[in-house]
Amino acid sequence: MTETIDRVFAPDGPIARDLAGFEPRAGQLQMAQLVERGLLEGMHTIVEAGTGVGKSLAYLVPALRSGKKVVISTGTIALQEQLFFKDIPFVIRALGTPARAVLLKGRNHYLCRQKYDRMRADRLVASSRAMERMWEWAGRTQSGDRAELDFLPSPGDWEQLDADADDCTGEFCERFRDCFFFRKRDEARYADLVIVNHALFFLDLAMGGGLLPPYDVAVLDEAHQCEQWATAALTSTLSRATINRTLRKLHRSYNVPAAFDARFDEAMRDLESSLARIPGDRYPLRVNDDLDAPLTRVRDLCYELENWIWAHWNDELKKKPENDAEAERRRDLALRQVVAHGATIDRALMPPEEAIAWAERGEGDGRYEVNSAPYDVAGFLRETLFARTPSVVLTSATIAQAPTAQGGPFAFLRRTLGVQEAQELIAPSPFAYADQARLFVAPAQMNPKADDFARRAAPLVEECLDRTQGRAFVLFTSHKRLREVHAIVRERVAFPLRMQGEMPRAQLLEWFRSTPNAVLFGTGMFWEGIDVVGDQLSCVIIDRLPFPSPADPLVAARVRALEAQGLDGFESYMVPAAIVRLKQGFGRLIRSTNDRGVVAILDGRAASTRYGATILAALPPATRITHLDELSEFFTA
Repeated sequence: MTETIDRVFAPDGPIARDLAGFEPRAGQLQMAQLVERGLLEGMHTIVEAGTGVGKSLAYLVPALRSGKKVVISTGTIALQEQLFFKDIPFVIRALGTPARAVLLKGRNHYLCRQKYDRMRADRLVASSRAMERMWEWAGRTQSGDRAELDFLPSPGDWEQLDADADDCTGEFCERFRDCFFFRKRDEARYADLVIVNHALFFLDLAMGGGLLPPYDVAVLDEAHQCEQWATAALTSTLSRATINRTLRKLHRSYNVPAAFDARFDEAMRDLESSLARIPGDRYPLRVNDDLDAPLTRVRDLCYELENWIWAHWNDELKKKPENDAEAERRRDLALRQVVAHGATIDRALMPPEEAIAWAERGEGDGRYEVNSAPYDVAGFLRETLFARTPSVVLTSATIAQAPTAQGGPFAFLRRTLGVQEAQELIAPSPFAYADQARLFVAPAQMNPKADDFARRAAPLVEECLDRTQGRAFVLFTSHKRLREVHAIVRERVAFPLRMQGEMPRAQLLEWFRSTPNAVLFGTGMFWEGIDVVGDQLSCVIIDRLPFPSPADPLVAARVRALEAQGLDGFESYMVPAAIVRLKQGFGRLIRSTNDRGVVAILDGRAASTRYGATILAALPPATRITHLDELSEFFTA
């Protein structure tokens, strides 16, 4: 290293020389110093980096200077691409460090050349206009990454061409040497930095490795999402869609008797009928007494299909492989999918204290599916990640609780992710929240659980919008409440107003950014990952404290598990989770040193309860106001 980390971030250092308008930030330097120490000394590091700290540079600089193999995982592909195409090239250029970086996505993001070749050999004409466009792209692409497509193919169309692991014969494939996925994975093997998203990172851990190359350092950006993605990686699902997908893949390799399709179809109809007897979109399986027989029937069919594969794995292949090793590889791929479905049912039938199992209505076809997941991911991550990786960096703008939280500001993160020994830092935002932001909390009598809450909340929404001249996000924790308030407010305000669902998310954001005085009503997808800088967004209205739903089977099970340990489930899980979520919503407001605005929380419990005070204490230090008319002076000052 030719310069200390302090010199790199100095006013006349390499970052300042290459980045126009760069201003040294104390929090950014503190974070960079701590991350570098963790990488050099083999320690785990937890950092909350407030909005505006510049956390990407604060971990990229020490990562590139360390000489170690680093995997950086983000919550979204959008941030993954920002790091790869913008931030990393800048840091490499500024430091003058010769380094190789690779952007690696999950295998179903890549085209399978063998599938494409076989499809073109079997068909003279594409089955649809979308498939015709994909054929044209497949014949010229150099990367095989579906992100190159200028349209979104249907899942069914893309499945016929993707490099899914369940169809892959690896080195036995005739296109193995020029496979897009394996070529990208080879690039990652020799790279200094590998950029992935959380879905791929945690799936690699769940599979015991193989998707990512070995690494010395893992940087988990947007670490507040880690529990969610780790849980998703460990969740198994049984549905008509997963069964049909398995059968389609089997038919591509084997002459499977058609009777299996008919019998699975009938068994899944019976199961779906039983699942639908309990109302709601999501419920614990244990509340439905009618499921044992239909689940057992599907499981027995899986066993029967597994036995058929064992008996016919060589003589019923549609295309004879070149050797027994390839035939065995195809057999193992087929068995893996069928066995996984049987295992999902076995876990679903376990006693409720041994696994979480729930039914959920699918978003696409509305049919129910069966899911199973572990009670927590802490033990899994402790064993597979923190015990095996010399240095893990966990960072986000929203992972700390209130400074006075029992067990410290990162106790919730440590417990849910299984982090034991780690150095910690809260890197303060450079924004002057007391000057730039105002916080309004509705009176104590505004209870979101009341039947008339929407009617009483609407006038507050209208007054906020009048004071700020629109320019607002109105965020809700449920689609039902969004529709209720929107129906009241839409005819009463004079500002351009749109609601989530009226157009795709990207188009809604473009409309908001380009429309003066716009107002956007949204739910979960607008609480985080949205960056609107300047006066265009001057108001964020939040309908209620965003506690996880106690009816969610995963939430309820985790609360019960904490209570079994003698802890208060509400204080230990629900309140910390609400803090993380509320900080994300609050974070939409102030995105630069010149931004000004107000956050209005319409939930009176924030002002009248002890837990409300705890939650508010964790927010950025905006100036609290008690009356909305105080905004007139604020916006004219």
